[in-house]
Amino acid sequence: MLRDIIKLLLALSALQGAIIPAKAVEVYIFRGAGDLSFVADRLSFSQGMDDLGDEIRASGIRTEVYRWQNSVGALRDIRRRKPTSVALLGHSMGALAAISTAAALEKDGIKVSYLGLIDIPGPVGTVPRKVMWAENFYSMFPVYGLLPNPEDHPAKISNNYVFGQIHTTMDNSQKIHNAMISAIWQVDDIDRGLREAKTLMAYGHQPETIDPAVVGSVQRVAEGGSLLPAK
Repeated sequence: MLRDIIKLLLALSALQGAIIPAKAVEVYIFRGAGDLSFVADRLSFSQGMDDLGDEIRASGIRTEVYRWQNSVGALRDIRRRKPTSVALLGHSMGALAAISTAAALEKDGIKVSYLGLIDIPGPVGTVPRKVMWAENFYSMFPVYGLLPNPEDHPAKISNNYVFGQIHTTMDNSQKIHNAMISAIWQVDDIDRGLREAKTLMAYGHQPETIDPAVVGSVQRVAEGGSLLPAK
């Protein structure tokens, strides 16, 4: 009897795996400067990026966090694992590390489904052309860089002003965390063939009427959110 139950559970597990593919995207996060995590755990300027990593892992997606200086290590790990696609996130100097990592992966043919950047420190070049979606969340000070968004660029690119935050607090913003998690869930669905790229919705900016066919787990985060103050 017990053996029959085990066989049934294994069969159901296999069936579920066939119907619902495993997570396709892997997430690689870069902290900003002032990272002393090699001395003690979470002794860093960008502790919020570690918290974001924990939140993403809790949703079942493989996530690794690196010092901004260790983009070489991240590249080595990605090339070794050969994931279907990656999402690259970074705060401050970590945002620059995420952009340079995306550019390097372009040569390897590894898809960068999402580039999530928080307050880039200074002007940057264009988003690598094989990135599917790039978002920059910036604070009140205009000295921080914005992502250029040329009309002929194939990626979905946006710069999002975040009310009530400054450079040193933005990595802890739950609204930014929610926006990035929402984006990662969406691109994972796309990479697994569960939705189309044209259905991508920025956090808090979905249309009033949503086609039920494109609504998935992302709605648990994306319903009613906003990065701007309430009107």
